[in-house]
Amino acid sequence: MKKYIIFSIALVIISLTTACHKHDGANSAEITIMEPMLNDTILNGAEIHIEGTISGDGELHGYALKVSNATTDSVYFSMSSNSHASSYSFHEHWLNNLSDTTTVKVTVEADLNDEGAKSSKSVNVVCLP
Repeated sequence: MKKYIIFSIALVIISLTTACHKHDGANSAEITIMEPMLNDTILNGAEIHIEGTISGDGELHGYALKVSNATTDSVYFSMSSNSHASSYSFHEHWLNNLSDTTTVKVTVEADLNDEGAKSSKSVNVVCLP
């Protein structure tokens, strides 16, 4: 009987510790944007290649990409991923179909943890009509 009680208590403790285990998030992330390059000029009808990597010092909780007007913050393209990983590679495309010469901001944002901490990096390019 005594062994049964000890076994039951041990089982409850193991169940509680594994059920309450929380994944540690990252404290920081290194974001590398390989394309586009800062101040690239994108012709009308050409694609902006958004390519790079994100590496965290722990488990990251997703990332987002955004292409927006650098002046008005109007969003032309966005996408996100909620997968958990310690690193990501991304490669997306957006077609320049703007009718005015516009400075466009390409932003990559990594979700570091469940508390909402983020790390981001941006580059500006010029899109021609």
